[in-house]
Amino acid sequence: LAAENYPGTPRRGDEITGAEQPGVLHAGTARDDEGTLVSAGGRVLSVVGTGADLSTARAEAYRILDGIELVGGHFRRDIGQAAEEGRISIPG
Repeated sequence: LAAENYPGTPRRGDEITGAEQPGVLHAGTARDDEGTLVSAGGRVLSVVGTGADLSTARAEAYRILDGIELVGGHFRRDIGQAAEEGRISIPG
C-alpha cells in the first residue's frame, strides 16, 4: 500500500485504519503524538496472504488490503496475476 503522491513526494501523516491484523507488514508507518498509526513514507504497508494455493493466497492478500483505510492510498491489483494465470511458472 503506497501513500498518496507515491512515487513522487508521498504525503505523510495520514491516518491508517484496519492495519492491525496478521499478514500486514509495516514499512512507512509511524505513530503520531496521540498514538494514531499514520503514513510516514511512500511504501507504507506490505500485505501477505496465505492459502492452499496461489489463487487463495492472492485473494486473501487483497481481502486484507480492501479492509485497510488510508486517504489517497493506492496499490497494484496485478501482483501475482501472471503466475495465477499460468503465464509464468513458480519453481517448486
